[in-house]
Amino acid sequence: MGKFILLTPLVFTLFILFMNYRRKSQHDETVSLASFIFPGIVVYAVSSLFFGLVAMISSPVISFLFDTKYQARVTEHKMMPASDGESTYTAVVEFKNDKNQQIKKNLNYSSSEPVEVGEIIKIGYKDGDETVTNLSFETQKLIIFAVTLFLFVLGLAMAWILLYSLGKDYSIVFRIGMGFVVYLVFPAAMLFFIGVMSWVIWEYFQGKRNDMPIWALRICSLFVTLLIPAFLGYMKMLFSKEKRIIKSSKKISKFKKTDFR
Repeated sequence: MGKFILLTPLVFTLFILFMNYRRKSQHDETVSLASFIFPGIVVYAVSSLFFGLVAMISSPVISFLFDTKYQARVTEHKMMPASDGESTYTAVVEFKNDKNQQIKKNLNYSSSEPVEVGEIIKIGYKDGDETVTNLSFETQKLIIFAVTLFLFVLGLAMAWILLYSLGKDYSIVFRIGMGFVVYLVFPAAMLFFIGVMSWVIWEYFQGKRNDMPIWALRICSLFVTLLIPAFLGYMKMLFSKEKRIIKSSKKISKFKKTDFR
């Protein structure tokens, strides 16, 4: 897996640089070594992140498809000190294999919020493995969300790089990216802020935030009051825009079908 993470981005970067060189040569553009250094660094960095995430995802997928599944109990955590001062924890699980042998292994990842001790999780394990794979994906919601989000963004970047190098139309990438921001990121961000500030106000009136200054409560109330109609108006604008697009596409299709002979 380590060779895959190192070699695949290098091969992809060399391919992209070769295609860019070929495209510039065909258009009689000036080709210099300096013009390939910065793009090469950027492509290698993006592709390394992308293929690294692909390798990270492939491990639980392969384990889910091919490894034997067991029910394991989390018995303890091993603290792993990090360079930034915040420690991460690796859960240790205990289970019995198909030979009724008691086995104790570490999970194959560490996190700042580990699985609780005593929790029963599904794991994938093959005889001889140093670690086990957590297949109870509900215990990894934050990790799965973050990896999926970054993989989607990096996938768009990789698609743009590839289409640009091949001289193909890459407008579809920008349309997907804009759709992602307009239809998902903005509404999710607005809902997040509405939820957080509403929760703060609720806890204040429940007596759990008595130390909260009144000016902070007023600011939260003001933002909630403004964000709720703004969110509703934004969603109404999106849906009305969709209706206009559907109506215009129907008119165009009818116009194309009209016989003018």
